[in-house]
Amino acid sequence: MKIEAKISVIIPCYNVEKYIDRCLSSVVRQTIGIEKLEIICVNDASTDGTWQKLSAWERKYPQNILLVDCAQNGKLGRARNIGLAHASGDYVAFLDADDWMEPDSYEKLYRVIRDYQCDIAAFQFVRDAGVHDVWEGQKRRESADFCLDLTDDEERKKVLATALMDNGCTDKMYTRAFIVQNNLQFPQGCAYEDIYWGVLVQLCAGRVYFLNEKLYHYYINPESIVLKKDEPYHMDIFYTTLLMWEECRRRGALERYPQEMELNFLIYYYFGGLKMLALRHTDLKYREFQKMCETVRQTVPNYKENPYLTQVLDDMQQLEIALIEQDISQEEFARVMDLLRR
Repeated sequence: MKIEAKISVIIPCYNVEKYIDRCLSSVVRQTIGIEKLEIICVNDASTDGTWQKLSAWERKYPQNILLVDCAQNGKLGRARNIGLAHASGDYVAFLDADDWMEPDSYEKLYRVIRDYQCDIAAFQFVRDAGVHDVWEGQKRRESADFCLDLTDDEERKKVLATALMDNGCTDKMYTRAFIVQNNLQFPQGCAYEDIYWGVLVQLCAGRVYFLNEKLYHYYINPESIVLKKDEPYHMDIFYTTLLMWEECRRRGALERYPQEMELNFLIYYYFGGLKMLALRHTDLKYREFQKMCETVRQTVPNYKENPYLTQVLDDMQQLEIALIEQDISQEEFARVMDLLRR
């Protein structure tokens, strides 16, 4: 198959000397051919041997690997934005430095995004501990592909109100034109940046092809920032969701999709925040819970009238959302946290 355009693969790198060789090996060995790839590695002020390893890869593939070295750590959002600023390919893919791709991934994604004239080709990932062949216990493909036209508002509402299209950026390939024309960037200096990015992508996408094949290996990394407990950045989920909300307001989405956006706010700010307080902190965050409930009441004061609450939420979520108005005691909140941790 003739490949006519380059794919820019953006890889943020922070203290990943143990993993970057596996990651880059999976990219340079892609069946699409390395000559069709622009690999942009953004070293986010690593303090280990990451830069030395990246430099060795650049010397080996000087025509295809571009290194950007940051003097200060700016977190994932800033690193990805820097990668986007350097990208010149017609297509953009994001890859985390401790993860890796199946060897035919970019060839398959290029084919469907081109043939179906889509803004995005979404695909599946597999959680991989890296200790055995994950395909021995499961299949790469479990369901049929399909394509959605989100220029139809009713179709977009379905996507916004369901988990059909998640907020992750690493399980999708985009046309660079789509990113540029919609002025899409990640929030900088905060965690949970995928909430902001993912919701805006769902609001802006025209056609999306869902390639229901597992192409991406999501490494179950015990050192992952997502899994660490009692880190201050976990509170960023509230800040990032409010950033998303204000940007959606600025773009007119709150007026166009009021019930769907209200549901998204509840899912990420309230349910996501409640889960974070339970699973990412060992101490009791009662005051933070009270503040969270107050912000929900101020931001979406009519949330109880939203029809999606009975259509989308499960029984446990119905119980959780009832807490917003109940002014529960610290002891009662402690019991809620214990229940969520089980």
